[in-house]
Amino acid sequence: MNFRVLLFLFMGAFLWTGCSNVTFEEPMPMRRKNLTDFPNKWQGTWSDGENLTLTINPTSFYDLNSPADSMVIGNDVLLRRFHGYLVVNQIGDNGQYQIVLARRRKDEIKVYQFDATTDAMTVWSEVLSGSFEARSENPLDKETYILKPEDNLAFRQLLMKGGITLSNTLTRKD
Repeated sequence: MNFRVLLFLFMGAFLWTGCSNVTFEEPMPMRRKNLTDFPNKWQGTWSDGENLTLTINPTSFYDLNSPADSMVIGNDVLLRRFHGYLVVNQIGDNGQYQIVLARRRKDEIKVYQFDATTDAMTVWSEVLSGSFEARSENPLDKETYILKPEDNLAFRQLLMKGGITLSNTLTRKD
């Protein structure tokens, strides 16, 4: 396997397993109902045209390259709606929530995540009035940023003002 294929496989696994260096103390958006399954229009097979082919079933989703790593909606993976996005919350080993957002328009899904870029961190600082912290338990690991919006208005501002980054665009395959 060449380096490019390995890189895309790693990025796909990173995207859908919730591995991120940005976390939240509670699921987002706050105090919203969890969905028990994906809406019908989201279900099916979606691909980035390269190496990520995602299958979304009523209560789970997985990359066709690694179906054993299926993510099932339940106690550890929460699905919520918020301002046109589906928000996937996955609880990590540290009790913090890692979040991926997706927005579907017809036969295209745009996937967003919280990345610790300079531009995003500027938005976080502005919207959260500095209410986020950086932690590094191991000096060899990347810092983990814990965002602490006080309410859903602050969370919405994070989304609208550029606090998230487009990470992938998927198109319907079936």
